[in-house]
Amino acid sequence: MPKQLSLYDRVYGCLLGQALGDAFGAAGQMNCLPQPPVDDLVAPPVEHPIHGGLQAGEYTDDTIFALAILDSLLAGGKPNAASIARSFRAAIDRLGLAASKLIGPSTRAAIDAWHRGEELGRAGRFGWTNGSVMRVALVGLRYPGDWEATVEAAYESAMPTHNTDVAIASAAAIACAVSRAAAGNATVDDLIDAACMGADKGSRYGYPFIAPSVSRRIRFAVDLARANKPVHERQRDIYDLVGTGLPAYEMAAAALAHLILANGDPVQAIRLSTNTGGDTDTTAAIAGAVAGTLRGPGRFPLGWVEAVNRANRVDLADYAGRYTQLIQRDMRG
Repeated sequence: MPKQLSLYDRVYGCLLGQALGDAFGAAGQMNCLPQPPVDDLVAPPVEHPIHGGLQAGEYTDDTIFALAILDSLLAGGKPNAASIARSFRAAIDRLGLAASKLIGPSTRAAIDAWHRGEELGRAGRFGWTNGSVMRVALVGLRYPGDWEATVEAAYESAMPTHNTDVAIASAAAIACAVSRAAAGNATVDDLIDAACMGADKGSRYGYPFIAPSVSRRIRFAVDLARANKPVHERQRDIYDLVGTGLPAYEMAAAALAHLILANGDPVQAIRLSTNTGGDTDTTAAIAGAVAGTLRGPGRFPLGWVEAVNRANRVDLADYAGRYTQLIQRDMRG
């Protein structure tokens, strides 16, 4: 019988899936099908227009901002949009990202609006892209199995830069999938159901934006992923029909479709996401984080774990330990 995963295992698995998916996927970023396969954790090509110069194992803005949110949580205990915005600013200043190509269009527009003095909620009123989704998985760990608290937390994490209904719904979908996995005894189908519920609840927040239903798009993507076809044909269908690009509604659905393709295995989810093409560091980070929460840290190659810690000068196990203590404190209370 397989070992029962502890809460720490699930938190650490989520962190590893986020960071390793991001770093692995960076090598395939912006490629279109058919594309040269990425089979291992390698540095992106030097000539890559966005990720050229990154080391093997070095993650991008997806995980930089995910950890900025986690820093805010560890400092304050609960998700708070103002605190998260301050943490984003601190990360941008510390890492010199203000002029970086890593930062996406909605985040950059919100930062510019902050500098003009716009209030926090209005600064993100045009944020419809996948920045809200790429950084939210760790937020989903905060309240395992508590949907209302998880959706509210997803809103707080998205609002500073992506305060639209579609971006919040997409973030809430991923947060609720992670929350369900963190609660334990979940199947992949349970995670999809939780994601769709989260999307519907999250759509009640934020400024209205013209976009498809996130929950229905997730169901559509999952059906494509389960079709009786070779895996590479299902990848093509996800790329062509769901999309793996900048819109938040594409990314939430595509990442969960790759969770289905991989049958919940985090390493396979990362590989498949990367080799489908598109915004691959984001698809792989999300799929890896959800699957890592479900299956735990033991699925990841030790060499990958060492590489991501070394390249980013970070200790993800320490982060996991501190975050687990925070979550357990409230669970005991």
